Amino acid sequence: MYDDQTPYQLRKQWEKEDKQDHYKVAAGVMDFVGVVAGVLCLLLLIALLMSLLDWLNQDISSTFATLRTHFQ
Repeated sequence: MYDDQTPYQLRKQWEKEDKQDHYKVAAGVMDFVGVVAGVLCLLLLIALLMSLLDWLNQDISSTFATLRTHFQ
């Protein structure tokens, strides 16, 4: 019913499935790392945008203050 090659074939099949499982785990870890890196980049970009808007607000107010003193 079973020939001598069956255990070898089963062992090779199990090794193949183990290797595929390792690749799936590695892909899952890389997906997680990519999501974390993306969130960190978004937070950094939001912080830069807030800094830019704060600077712009200060610059516009000082510009109008300077213009008001010139034209008085």
